[in-house]
Amino acid sequence: MIRIYDTKYRGECRQEWAEQIDCMSWLEANHPDRFPLCFHTPNEVKASAQYMQKRRKMGVKAGVSDIIDLGEVRGLFELKRLDRSQSSVSKDQREFLLAGANSGAFAAICYGFEQFKLAYADYLEFVRKRG
Repeated sequence: MIRIYDTKYRGECRQEWAEQIDCMSWLEANHPDRFPLCFHTPNEVKASAQYMQKRRKMGVKAGVSDIIDLGEVRGLFELKRLDRSQSSVSKDQREFLLAGANSGAFAAICYGFEQFKLAYADYLEFVRKRG
């Protein structure tokens, strides 16, 4: 199951990268015990076809979630802009989240930083119940 965290807000909002920075800063400040196993895989790269092919051969996958927590239960968080009409979830992103969820991970799409915090609280509860 992929969980969706959305306020239904529509209007001006920050870019996804700004939300991403806030999420990682918040994790570092509020969950220092978990932060060492939390990371972002930059797959938003725009480059030549040759370089992109090289990255694929190296194992870079399209659709990898924005924030991954490799704790005792994996957490996969796809971060989007607060206004969901200003960003979309790709087929690759949905497939990655679904594959993770089907293998026991917590999988979520979060529209903005505040929704990420709610999703992360639910993830910690998910971990607690599984432990």
